Amino acid sequence: MKKTFFVLIIIALVFYGCGKDNPIVNGNNDPSDYVKIFNAESGINKFEVYSKSSSNFIYGYNEIGFKVYINNAAQTSGFVKFKPTMYHGINGPSHSVPVPEQYNFDSEKSMFTGYAIFIMYDTSAFWAADFNFNNTMRIDSAIFTLNYSTKTQIVAWDNSILEKTYFLSMIKPDIPRVGLNDLILMLHETDDMFSYSEVNNAEMFIRPWMESMGHGSSNNTHPAMISSGRYKGVVNFNMPGEWYLYDSIKVGGDFITNSPAPKFILQVN
Repeated sequence: MKKTFFVLIIIALVFYGCGKDNPIVNGNNDPSDYVKIFNAESGINKFEVYSKSSSNFIYGYNEIGFKVYINNAAQTSGFVKFKPTMYHGINGPSHSVPVPEQYNFDSEKSMFTGYAIFIMYDTSAFWAADFNFNNTMRIDSAIFTLNYSTKTQIVAWDNSILEKTYFLSMIKPDIPRVGLNDLILMLHETDDMFSYSEVNNAEMFIRPWMESMGHGSSNNTHPAMISSGRYKGVVNFNMPGEWYLYDSIKVGGDFITNSPAPKFILQVN
């Protein structure tokens, strides 16, 4: 019961948001660059946190990286673990977010790289993160801020049979246009709202629908897995306006989505 109640809070905030009068973050002028957003330090050891999604962590999908210094020496091997937690007041509920199991070193970027998907935005809550390098150096409870953004859409639902909650994140298109759009989605599952797993064996069946005109579109390509938890397809919006994008998902031959299927709502220009 407690989990279901908490999931309802998250779903309500995912769909309706809160604090949307805050400025929307549009990201860096050059999306190929990583920008340092904060440090987590303990003496002469530190984690530098970078993002190429924005100048701060934002609601939704973030492409991030870390530089690690031990005794002021940069580390270029091993792994980083990053665990952000959202706290809803003193003694209130808390939860984590989808992140990879670990961040590995990318020699081209000279940092440990990966992603984080912040599934909720709430101005009354606060965030803190635990950092771990190679299970040998840790810095815990580093406070950080989260900004609101419309770059990523997220839908969430419970599957009562499997006793899991699923989060489907739309990374692209972030600005949907008339015509063919690359569609990139990530799918995660959790049974406790603290540990999330990438779902790698899903079959997805998309259905674009323009409610106001009563029609869909052709020339769509159902998303297929391209990397861990990540699926790519093509969605066709054949006229401007508000579109629904439904995604029915099977895992192991059975649908994990409810009926009607979860949907994204997109304003197409």
